[in-house]
This record gives sequence, C-alpha cells and structure tokens, in this order.
Amino acid sequence: MISWMGHAFTASDYIFWTRIQCTAWTLADLAIVFYLIQLANLARLELGIRRHSISFGVLLATVPPSIAVPFMTTGASIFLLELAVTVPHFLLIVYILTADARHFASALAALLREPNGTSTI
Repeated sequence: MISWMGHAFTASDYIFWTRIQCTAWTLADLAIVFYLIQLANLARLELGIRRHSISFGVLLATVPPSIAVPFMTTGASIFLLELAVTVPHFLLIVYILTADARHFASALAALLREPNGTSTI
C-alpha cells in the first residue's frame, strides 16, 4: 500500500496538500497567539499593568506572509514563508509566557480573592 501511495502521489499533489496543511496550521497559529496575547492582557488589566501592544504589531506583521502561503508554487518557497511566519509566533509565545508568568498567577489569585466573582475582567 505504501508503494502504491508513493507512485500515486505526484509532486503537484504534494504541493497542493502542503499548501492546505500549511494554511491550516498558519491560521491556527495566528488564532492561538492572538488569544494568548489577549489572555496576558486580561491578567495585566486585572493587575493594572500596561497591556501588550508591540506583540500585536508583531503578530499583525505575520498576516501578509500568512495570506501568501496558499499561492506558493514550490516546497522551498512554502518552507521559507512558513519560517517567516512561525518563528515570530513561537518567539511571541516564549516572550509572553516568560514576561507574564508571574502576572497570570497574581491575576488568578486576585480573581479568587474577590467576593461574588466581581472583577475588572
């Protein structure tokens, strides 16, 4: 069966399915990073700390290359474009988790201390 699949799977099939997969993963990355920044901003809002704004700018800068993924014609161009998109996403994830880890815990503690669930969130 593997041999049959190898013979039936052409280079154009590979590019077609790679574009679909990369587009789906890129959209998922955009959503995950966006909501992670939003969660960090909610924790910062609860503690009265300045919100993330540069992080949204970096995320926004990755949208145009993300839009170009379905139109790439070679595996190498898809790979390079995906690097240009996913590396900033992973760096944003690492930055937010390291910069806001203590804020998440403090915000959660503040929410749990408040009577009747009243919060600024």
